[in-house]
Amino acid sequence: MLTSVEQYKLVDKLVAQENYAQAISTFEKSKKQYFSEKDRVLYWIDLGLLNHYAQDDSNAIMNLHLADNAIEELYTKSISKGVTSMLLNDNALDYSGEDYENLYINVFKALSYYRLGSSEEALIEIRRLIEKFVELEQKYQKEIDLLKDTTSVHGNVEEVKINFYSSALSHFISMILFYNDQSYDDARISKEKMYEVFETQKELYNFNKPNFDTLLNFTGKSKIAFLSFLGKGAQKHEYVFSIDTFKDLLVISVNENGKWLQYSSTEWVGINGGLHAKFAVPKMMKKGSIVDNIEIFVDGKHVSNMSKIESIEDIAFETFKRDEAIIYFKSLTRTVTKAIANEALNKELDKKTGGGSMGGLTRLLSGALIYSTENADLRISHYFPSYAYAGNVEINPGVHNIELVYKSKNNAIIAVDKFENYKVEKTKNINLIETVLLK
Repeated sequence: MLTSVEQYKLVDKLVAQENYAQAISTFEKSKKQYFSEKDRVLYWIDLGLLNHYAQDDSNAIMNLHLADNAIEELYTKSISKGVTSMLLNDNALDYSGEDYENLYINVFKALSYYRLGSSEEALIEIRRLIEKFVELEQKYQKEIDLLKDTTSVHGNVEEVKINFYSSALSHFISMILFYNDQSYDDARISKEKMYEVFETQKELYNFNKPNFDTLLNFTGKSKIAFLSFLGKGAQKHEYVFSIDTFKDLLVISVNENGKWLQYSSTEWVGINGGLHAKFAVPKMMKKGSIVDNIEIFVDGKHVSNMSKIESIEDIAFETFKRDEAIIYFKSLTRTVTKAIANEALNKELDKKTGGGSMGGLTRLLSGALIYSTENADLRISHYFPSYAYAGNVEINPGVHNIELVYKSKNNAIIAVDKFENYKVEKTKNINLIETVLLK
C-alpha cells in the first residue's frame, strides 16, 4: 500500500468540497492500486464512512459490517497464531483496526440504521458497542500475558490503563432511540449515563457538559435533535528510535525535531557492546477542526448553540496508548534480536573476507535492512471525524427554515447547512438531524 498522501489526496479534495458521491467513486476506483487484501479492513471502514456521509445508508451498513466482521475474525486468528504474530512487524500483518475504529464502527452503523427507520437494529449496534468495551480490555490482557510468557527474560511490556469505558455519544443516540420507542425509563437512564461520563472520565470529557434535561419532557411542541460531526480524525506519524548496546545494557535514543535525545536505558542480560540499530513506531497525531461553534437558527432567529459531546480524536489518542506500549516493546525486541543475529553473520563474513572496507559495507547494508523491516505501520482510517456536537430545539409543528451556522474561534462563518421548508410534524418523537463537516 502506498503512503496515505498518495492514496487519499484526490478523495480528500472531494470530501473537502462535500462531494461525497464523487469521493466514493474515486475511492472505489483506487482499490486495486492502493489496497491489498491485508488492507481490506481499512478500505471497508473508509468506504463505509463515505457511504454514511453521502446518506447511502444501505451500503454504509454493508461496508462497515464487513469491516466489523473482519476485525473480529483477524483477532481470533492472531490469538490462535500466538507468538508467531508477535514476532512479525505490523506492516506484514493484516490491518485489524485501531480500538477506537472498532468501537465507532457501531456508532455509525447505528446512525445509518436510524435513518433507514430500523431503530431496533440501531439499538443492537449500541449494545454491541457496550460489549466491545469489555472485549477490548480482555483482548489487551491476553496480548500482555502472551508477551510476558515469551519475552519475560528481557523485561515486561508496560501495562497501560485507559479511562474510556463509556461513550457520551452512544448514550445520546440510545436516549433518542429509546424515547422514540416509548421506552421512556430507558431513555432517562441513557441520559443519566451520558451525564455520568463527564464526571467519571474527565480527562476525555474536559469540556462543558451539555444540557438535554428538557429533551425528554413533553411540552406540546415538536422536538428536533441535531448531531454534527466535525474535523478529520487522528492520523499516525513515524517516531524513530536508535539502539546502542553495552555489556548487558541497551541505551535507547529518540529522534525529536532532527536531534537524537536519550530516551531510556534497559537491562538486556547477555548482550554484548558495540551494536547499533534503528526502528520506528507509529504515534497518534490529532487533526482537530477549524469549527469552534455551531449556532442553530429557526426562521432566521438564533435559538440555540450546539455543544461538544465527544472528542473522538482524544478517544483515539487515549485508546492507542495500550497498543503503543505493545508495539514499542515488540519492535524493540525484534530489532535487538535481528541486530544480534546480524552481528553474528557479519563476524562470519569477516572471517571469510578479512573484514576491512568490505566488512564495513556489509554492516552498513545489513543495518539498513534491519531498519527497513522495522518501519512504522502508519495505516489508519481517514474519514472518522474529530468531534461530535449535539443540540436540540423545540418548535411548533409546521413548515420552518432551519440553519446550522458553523463558526471559527474568531466568529467567522465557515459554512451553513440549510434545511429549507422543513416540515415539522406534531409528534412526541424526537427527530434527529445529522450533519457532517470534515474540516
